[in-house]
Amino acid sequence: MRGSFKFFLFLFLALFLFIENPFRCVNLSLAWDCETHAYIAKKAGLKNPEYACLPDIVREEFYSFFVSFHYHSLPPQEVIKSSEYIDRFKVEEKFVYMNGKKIKILVPHPSGTIYWKIVDLYERMQKLNKGSLENKVKYDYYLYSIAHFIGDLSNPLHNFPFYEKPAGDGNFYPEEGKFNKDNHERFDKAFTLYYHLNPKEIEQKIDSKIEVIKINSVEDLKREILKIANSAKEIALRCFKENRIPTQEEVLKQVSFSISLLKSLYNSTY
Repeated sequence: MRGSFKFFLFLFLALFLFIENPFRCVNLSLAWDCETHAYIAKKAGLKNPEYACLPDIVREEFYSFFVSFHYHSLPPQEVIKSSEYIDRFKVEEKFVYMNGKKIKILVPHPSGTIYWKIVDLYERMQKLNKGSLENKVKYDYYLYSIAHFIGDLSNPLHNFPFYEKPAGDGNFYPEEGKFNKDNHERFDKAFTLYYHLNPKEIEQKIDSKIEVIKINSVEDLKREILKIANSAKEIALRCFKENRIPTQEEVLKQVSFSISLLKSLYNSTY
């Protein structure tokens, strides 16, 4: 990572604040806490793991747009089997007329776009020629963004209906949505809670769960995204039915998924 923390915070804000989008939403979708995001990035080998927390800071600058990158509301009983599902939930360009002028805006799907955004960032990283300073900076920006979203991907409640937002099938699930809203912060802090109870034991368990993943194409990446998302949603559904937060084993499984995928992407694009 090149440059100071202030420089990269400025970079995130500068890149994001010029996106025009007049739509607003009331979703309050958080994520694993900053300590968990930094832990995932560190275990994956990133040089400045704390920068993986930046997308949560940037999100607050234009919440109604950037929040969609952090989650997708899967229908509770659905298991995603086709990578085509990912392509349906993205940010689209649309045109509106304001004061007689045609204006292009970017509109994220209301069910959340995290799966698509991870693929989008990976494709940008793959195409980037890092020969210039500008492109090296762009790579770091993409890297720490994707690090954050891959972390969010393994969070059970980031793959589950949230409050009054529509799920991927267009339906609303008020009971599941309320459970998500009421318990979101407890889920976000679960790994940090378990880790500090016994750091040495958690480190050993995480190390034993990290897998070597080969990502050679977009389809490889989509396959891993679906695996993690389906696993996360199943945990969320069990927790909803049993009215609880994830167990230590469930949390470690999900966090290790994120570490494994991020490590693979970092090694294949750096």
